[in-house]
Amino acid sequence: MSDNYWTDRRQDKRIEEAEAQLASERRARNRLAEQMRAHQGNTQAQLDRLTRAFVALVEHEDIRSELGQYADAAACRRYAHEVVSTVVATGGATVRGSVEPADVPGYWLVPAARGVAAGARGETDGSTLLEEAAQRDPGRTALFLTLLGALTRDPRWTPGQTAGVLPDAVTVTQAQREVWLAVADDRLPAGLADALADALGRQVTATGSAGPDEVAAWLEARAGGSPRDLAAERAVAQLEVLHQVLTAGAAAPSEPATGATATAAGDAEGTTEPEDPLTDCLRSLVDEGSPGEADILDRMATVRADMGFLDERLASGAPGWNTPAGDVLSLLLHDLAEPVGSGRYAVARRALAPVLRGLGDELAQQAAVAPPETQTVEVVGEVLTVSRDGAASDWQQRVVAGFDRRNPLDRRMLPAGLALLGLGAVSCVLGLVSGGFVLLGVLLLCAGGGLAGAAMLKQRELTRLRAATVESTDRKIGQQAASVRDHGERSTAAATRAYELHRSVSDLLGAAGPVGAAHHPNS
Repeated sequence: MSDNYWTDRRQDKRIEEAEAQLASERRARNRLAEQMRAHQGNTQAQLDRLTRAFVALVEHEDIRSELGQYADAAACRRYAHEVVSTVVATGGATVRGSVEPADVPGYWLVPAARGVAAGARGETDGSTLLEEAAQRDPGRTALFLTLLGALTRDPRWTPGQTAGVLPDAVTVTQAQREVWLAVADDRLPAGLADALADALGRQVTATGSAGPDEVAAWLEARAGGSPRDLAAERAVAQLEVLHQVLTAGAAAPSEPATGATATAAGDAEGTTEPEDPLTDCLRSLVDEGSPGEADILDRMATVRADMGFLDERLASGAPGWNTPAGDVLSLLLHDLAEPVGSGRYAVARRALAPVLRGLGDELAQQAAVAPPETQTVEVVGEVLTVSRDGAASDWQQRVVAGFDRRNPLDRRMLPAGLALLGLGAVSCVLGLVSGGFVLLGVLLLCAGGGLAGAAMLKQRELTRLRAATVESTDRKIGQQAASVRDHGERSTAAATRAYELHRSVSDLLGAAGPVGAAHHPNS
């Protein structure tokens, strides 16, 4: 080998080593740049957090000075917590030694806590204090006593009025939902059950047509079905679901819990559901603050979060007493999926009974509607009416006429071809006399033969297509006739089943029996 080869080989190797070293340095620079960017981002984030914490610290001092004006209200809340926990745990025997806080003008919690403490001690002025609390804020006072009664299962704490305690709008608050569930679970006096049913019934009625539509969609989702089902069969499937709900409960797929039944967010991270949502709801009501103080307490919770502290108002993660728990219909449908023997199911069934009864009547009427007795077959511009026995006897003539209109045959082609063939033959005969007629005769024979042959081929093809059209139409008529018979039989069976289910549903919901168009198909 020449020296040039080894020289080039060493040169190439040095170049490869230099490129590898350059690539390694480039990767190292990229890593360093990424680390610097990440470090810069972390530094900026830390600087932002420190800035927010410093601003929050300054604001925290200002808020503390503002809250100093509400020291008596804060002492009242601590006293109320002590009274509630003692009454729940012991019934009130150890409340005797508690020091009552000073009154806060306009703050309902002061006389409410004092009234509960006095009532727990058996003193007669307890009712007077509770009346004073109701004058200051009737809604919160009634809710406070109702939640306390639900926790202790003691009827003496249940107030006489239910304004703001039971659902009074389509959207239900967390506290109203807890009272609702407490009534359903027999934690409150039975007299509230009628009031709850009336309140829920009024809100269901207030939804208008949206209520029955939502319940119908709920039934339809559980009924399932196939797109090939008849309208009567779909109605029967929904009646089956309704009947099952009323007799054995809704065997529904698992639904996300709604409102007060929902578990705390973050179960996947290991957090647990609150021990008693009633306790959390009552704590939220007590911790709300006095008039003018509530907004300051909310600001303090936000500021403490910016400082890196978790405020007690946010630590539990439980929703506030006045946060929405859901709409009435969604909560009722959720409870309707509970076991039949549960109180929640009973309340939901009672509140939804008018809607369920109306849906039962409507579904029975839909199932009683007979399917069309005829179907149509459209072919070559003709619309044929097909019954369970088939089409009219003249359908073949109509199909043939329609086919001929769609595919007209020029009847002049064959006579013209034959005429040319005749002229060609005459010209050939004349060619025996004069040779010039021979060529003309041959041309006429060729033209006539081609024209006649084309006419015959087209006529044969049209005859074949006409026969195929008649045959396919006959097959379609048979299929449609079979479909009409099948739909009639299925509809009759569905109507019979719907009649039976409707009678049972009407009896279960307390109706006199089938109404409207829901008649027995054989009657």
